[in-house]
Order: sequence, then structure tokens, then C-alpha cells
Amino acid sequence: MSTLTPRPPQRGSLLIVAMIMCAVIGISIVSYIQLGRTALTLSNRGIYNNAAMNLAEQGLEEAMYSVNKIVADPSYTMSDWNTNASVNKRRRWDDVALSQNAEGEYRVYVYNYAGSPGTPKIVSKASIRLGGSSAPAVEKWIEVQLLKTSKFANGLVAKTSVSFTGNNATVDSWNSDPENDGAGIRPYSTALQTDNGSVGSISISTDAVVVQNADVWGYVATGGTDPTTFVGSNGSILGNGSPGGSNVDPNRVSTNFCATFDPVTSPTTTSNGFVTLPPTLVLPDPSHIAAADGYYYYDAAEISLSGGQTLTINNKKVVLRVTGNVTTTGNAGITLSGSDASLAIYTPGTVDLGGNGVANGTDTDGDGKIETGETLGQPINFQIWGTSSTAQNISIHGNGLFSGVIYAPNGNVSIVGNGSVCGSIVANNIALSGTAEFHYDESLAKVDGGNPYRVGSWKELTTSAARSIYSGVLDW
Repeated sequence: MSTLTPRPPQRGSLLIVAMIMCAVIGISIVSYIQLGRTALTLSNRGIYNNAAMNLAEQGLEEAMYSVNKIVADPSYTMSDWNTNASVNKRRRWDDVALSQNAEGEYRVYVYNYAGSPGTPKIVSKASIRLGGSSAPAVEKWIEVQLLKTSKFANGLVAKTSVSFTGNNATVDSWNSDPENDGAGIRPYSTALQTDNGSVGSISISTDAVVVQNADVWGYVATGGTDPTTFVGSNGSILGNGSPGGSNVDPNRVSTNFCATFDPVTSPTTTSNGFVTLPPTLVLPDPSHIAAADGYYYYDAAEISLSGGQTLTINNKKVVLRVTGNVTTTGNAGITLSGSDASLAIYTPGTVDLGGNGVANGTDTDGDGKIETGETLGQPINFQIWGTSSTAQNISIHGNGLFSGVIYAPNGNVSIVGNGSVCGSIVANNIALSGTAEFHYDESLAKVDGGNPYRVGSWKELTTSAARSIYSGVLDW
């Protein structure tokens, strides 16, 4: 008789294994669910992070609209805003309904809203509270410094091309009025030289800016093509702090330049009369009366100065509307006499400033260079406005000196010879040759007139330290 040995029971071990597997599966499912919830939360906060930025920028737009409304209409008072510290304004928008029961708000503080003292600065804060969540609100803080727009925010600006030919034409900069208050005007000198001699073309053509053998002590930019393509072996694009061993600093070239070229029309203010230039060589006539804006307006068929003839603007603001050409030859020139003197010329004709003439300055030895004892007046005081809707030729040549601004959207401007040009030029095409010197006046970037404000700098405040500076004015 045989005896069978019974097998040990296994039901208990199978149950334990099954329970362990269930636990692993359960933990995995919970982990995946939690991971999904975390991803959903992050995604949701990411969406509202963008929404908060939109709200903060909406506040900026509200502020910029109001600030520029004052520029256009000084009687506008920003009545929907609260005044703080007499020169500042603030405003808040609450309970902005968003999707998924989220609610937003944004607050804006404007320093120097009327542009005095100093230019306006805007700080905007947006907060979004997520619906059904106890998580901290999503916040965006932005600081924007405004500047007045200027047609002369750069040195040489062209729609089509800026080209340099010959040897050793130079571009640099200085600031004739660093405090922007009209006091302590500083003529150009090598001791005041700075590295913001900006050159730009909005063209995307390969020859938008042709540097060749010129030395640009500043920046070069185009609308889309590499501006270093046409830098010759003796040319350079450099500035303070540029690395040695190369004639081009990559930090000083770009391909995203943009600018507007608004058409020019002559002012329509009633004229003091029709003058002949020459024989009239001094303006304004003492018997004439300034217009309501303080300017003396005249009409002329042309300006034709030769030999040693000099047109003198005698300590007043004069506007000349010329239907024909503007020409100076020989040692002829235009002089601004007195601290209140300025001249604006509007013409559709050819402008030809040649010989050894001087426009808005002095050149004792007649060599066309700015040297010790020789000065050029502040460029903003001498303006040439090209009003032609078709091609217009403007030439500065010979050994003359020129200190002023030229704005001719359809103009072809050439600077030829050994002279010095101070100021800013905006045209269709700009060409420099010989050993011409161009010195951009940085104060022209602050010339405002009745122009609106633009964003000078934009900065998101992301740290507690940066935000703490404005927490007192944005938390109310």
C-alpha cells in the first residue's frame, strides 16, 4: 500500500502576489493621474501666464494712448486716471472675466505723464486668479521708458542704399546737447567723439549698405541682408569695447532695421512776403512780424549764393519756402547769428552746396575740416526738407562745412570731397566719397516737436528685488 504526499497549499501565496500587483498598478495609476494633474496645472498656468502678459500690455497701451493724447491735445486731462504726486497718474482695472472662472486685474502707474519733468515712464502689473484653485495668482510686471519719436534718431538713413566710395570716409557721433535743455551747446570735436555713428537702410538688397573702405565708429543695419558683405580690407564697423583682431564687430551689425519715410509738405502759414536771395542777404526783415508760432515765413523762387555772399539769419526763427533750387558756390554760405537763430528750407528742387562754403558754422582756414577755434552750430537749427514726390538731388561737395539735418524721402544725397557734415540725413539714397567726415548728433534722437512718444526700453520685471521698487505704487 502506497501513501501519497500532499502538495503544500499555494492559495495564500497567489493572493499575496495578486495584492502586490494590484498595489503596484494602483500606485502607478495614482502616479499617472497625479502627473496628468500636474501637467494640466502647468499647462493651465502657462495659458494664463500669456493672458497675464496680454493684460499687462493692454495697460501699457491704455497709458501710451493717454500720454500721446496729451501731445496731440494739451487740453486732454486723463480724467479717468487718478493723479498721484501731481506729475504722476495711476489707474486700475478690476474683475476682468476670463475663461474657466478665472478673474484678472491690471494696474498701471505713469510717471511724468505730461512729459515734465523728464519723459514718461510706465509700470504695469497684471494678476490672474485661477478659478477653483488656491494656487498663487499668475502675475506679470512690465517697465517701459518712453521717448519722443524723432525722424533723426539715426545718423544716415536710406530707403534704398547707403554707399561709401573712395578712401577713408568716416562716420562717428557726439552729443551737442547732452542735457536736452538747449543750454551749454557743444560743437563737435574729437574730444567729444562717441561710437553711435549709426548707418541704416531698410532695403533687403545685397547692396543696402556698402561700407567698402570707410570707417564706421558705430552701428550698421539693413532690412534683411548681411551688412558686412561689402566691408573692404581697409574698412571697419567698430566701437568702444570691440574685440581686437577684426575690422567688424558682430555686435554692431544687424538685419532688422526699420524706419518710416513720411512725405513732406511745406507749411501753409501766411508768408511775410516773396524775397529774392540774393540781393536780400539778411533775414528776417526788422519790419516784419513773426507768425503765432514765433517763426518768420518767406517765399522765394530760389536761393543762389556765390563768391563770398552769405545769407545771415539774424537771431530769429525763419522758414523759407523755395519753389526752385538752392545753390551755394565759391565761399558763399549760410550763417545763423545769435542763440535764437534757426532756418528751415522747404524745396522740391535741387540742392547744391558746393565750393568752400559754410552752412551754420565757421571755417577759418577754408580746409573743410573742424579744427581748434572753428565750430559748427547745433544741427537742429538748420534744416533742409525735400518736398518733391519724385527724385530730388541734394549734394554737399568741395571743402565745405555743413551742420544741419536733411529729410528728403525721395532725395538722392551725395557728400563728396573733403568736407565735414554734422547732423543727420534721411533720404532715398545716400552716397559718401572722398575723405568726407560725417558726425551724427545724438541729441537729434530727442528732438520731439509735436511727435508722439514711442517705447524707448521695455523690460519685464521677474525678480522680487525688481518688483519691490514699484510695489508701493502698484498695490492700492
